[in-house]
Amino acid sequence: MESYVNISALLIGISTASFAIFAIYFLFWRKDRTRFQTVLGWIMVIWALSNLKDIILTFPGMYTQHVLDWIMVIDGWGALTYTVLVFEAVMPRWTTTARLALMAMPFAVFTLLYYIWPAQEVIYAYSVFLWFYAWTIVCIGWVKARRHIRYVRENFSNIDRIDVAWLKPVFFFAVVSQLSWLFTSFYATVAVDIVYYASTLALWVMVLHYSWNFCPISVAQFTEIPADEKKNSIPVIEKGMLEQVMEEQQLYLNKNLTLADLALALNTNRTYASNYLSQVRGQTFYDYVNQMRIERISIPMLKEHPEYTLEYVAEKSGFASISTFRRAFIKLTGQTPRQFALEANKKTENGY
Repeated sequence: MESYVNISALLIGISTASFAIFAIYFLFWRKDRTRFQTVLGWIMVIWALSNLKDIILTFPGMYTQHVLDWIMVIDGWGALTYTVLVFEAVMPRWTTTARLALMAMPFAVFTLLYYIWPAQEVIYAYSVFLWFYAWTIVCIGWVKARRHIRYVRENFSNIDRIDVAWLKPVFFFAVVSQLSWLFTSFYATVAVDIVYYASTLALWVMVLHYSWNFCPISVAQFTEIPADEKKNSIPVIEKGMLEQVMEEQQLYLNKNLTLADLALALNTNRTYASNYLSQVRGQTFYDYVNQMRIERISIPMLKEHPEYTLEYVAEKSGFASISTFRRAFIKLTGQTPRQFALEANKKTENGY
């Protein structure tokens, strides 16, 4: 038992220090941070303080049901941090003082109620509320994230810093973390606490990894077509016109090419261009441009120059990063670029 307590105290210290370091980095050290990363920094402050309070459990005689219940009540407020994280990712600048106050009201009511009437019935009711609250946020966030992902792929060719697909594993781990938290709240043991602290820290490290350079965009900001863009636009894109323009102007070599750029080159607007891609070619703008890059540049270059590095091939093909290049190449050919290059090299040596 004593060894478990020591391990738990160590994990509390590591978690508290880690969250504090992340908070200091985002809020004071990093100069090029976005609003999202500033919000993330304040979330780290909250989690550092939340973990710091748990050190009380390592004191002799403090591991009691009443203390654990109070910790549960306070920890429940952490659900607000997940809400802010998800909504700020898919709806930038969503977080306002008024919205935070409104969301915090039920948490404040349960906290006050337990202070007045410290009974297990309050804890059970609070747990039910937290369970439904968490699943509501996950469901809403999942729907909005899918919409955001679809929009980004329909309008941008470079999505490395704006893609929110990383939220999918976050949702999964958040649910697992919520389940483990509820379990520790009702069946509290030092061993289970250790699992909870380790999983929570792992979850936020994953979030930080994906959002380190994340720069969210507002879907609403780009959805509406300006009136001047609609004017004199060609409503019908003739067959072969898209391919001709892409080839002649080599638009796919622009790593930051957007659907608006393509629409301008076609003398049309984004709606017509997007409809053509989805209804005629059955592709998103993102997939179409990546296919052009791979078929026109990457594959010939890998066949003719196997000595080139993948980073060089990716850059010359118009990709913004090697990771995007690999994913797109595998999706199109079923092979990694390296496997493709090796096979092409073998065929050349054998005279095929």
